[in-house]
Amino acid sequence: MKPWNYLLLLFLPAMVVAGYFLGGWFNFLVPFCCFVVYPVANLFIPSSNTQQHSHNNYSAAAYSSVALFYVPVLVVLTGWAVYIAGNTAMDAVSFTGLVLSVGLVNTVLGFTLAHEFIHRFSKAEQAAGYLLLLLNNYMHYGIEHVWGHHVYACTPEDPHTARIGESLYAYLPRAINATYKNALKIETKKLSRLSYASPFIHNRMLFFALLQIVLILTVFFTCGLQSLAFFLLQNVVAILLLHIINYMQHYGLMRKKNMSGDYEKLGSLHAWNARYERKSINVFQLENHADHHMHPARPYEKLSHLDDSPAHPASYSSMVLLSLVPPLWFRIMNKKIPSIF
Repeated sequence: MKPWNYLLLLFLPAMVVAGYFLGGWFNFLVPFCCFVVYPVANLFIPSSNTQQHSHNNYSAAAYSSVALFYVPVLVVLTGWAVYIAGNTAMDAVSFTGLVLSVGLVNTVLGFTLAHEFIHRFSKAEQAAGYLLLLLNNYMHYGIEHVWGHHVYACTPEDPHTARIGESLYAYLPRAINATYKNALKIETKKLSRLSYASPFIHNRMLFFALLQIVLILTVFFTCGLQSLAFFLLQNVVAILLLHIINYMQHYGLMRKKNMSGDYEKLGSLHAWNARYERKSINVFQLENHADHHMHPARPYEKLSHLDDSPAHPASYSSMVLLSLVPPLWFRIMNKKIPSIF
């Protein structure tokens, strides 16, 4: 896929702005597109059993530049939405629709790209990733994801791996709570190992908390209480959707222990991929999750669809809706878990 093709995703922030100016129920354009239009459209997309690897013809810098381009777009979009939420007359329908739309964009683009950048070795790209996490008031996720989830994925120690028969509603509070606790534990262990003379100064959890408090106070004192409520509510939407996607990506796939008591190496069978042949819009290769776990430092444009990975029966947006109905989720997904589990 050519690097500039990923700019197609700019239609999401554009729909947020268009929905606001059209007014009323048009503020629900983004959720309507994501959870109605897109799933239905996928039913009519011609199937293809091959994946195009056009990225070999373009430089890594081109793909990185496209991804980084979205960072100021998301910062401006979020800042604009926060401002107008508290400084313009909005009815309940418009306000709610804008909350959902901005929260969805900050998940689909914000969290996806933050996830991409926190795995990079460049300090600038890592900073971009944590800036996007700051927009969602979820900076500790970067610590837990890299040094927690990628170590313990598909084991009982990983809060982001859903157990067989665990409903989304049981999973969400467990995952959100354990994400913070694990990040705190990881950072504490790191500081004790490095033996800093002043560990307080080097504690990322404290630094992240300070940044988030400063951002919240800035929103409150510059834009008012209603803007702050909007900002925090769209944070909730983004965080919940992030964890719903996490729920889908490893549901029921657990690594076994070998004779020495260590977990088997994480492989292609330990993550759910989306069905590539019906993928109409590419969200920075988010769907190729198994390859990402096998090669965490591999940039998004080089991730591949692995044919032997278990596959969701429908697109990500369809699976999000399915996860909201646990009996139906269990009936469909439990049958698809590979027999080795």
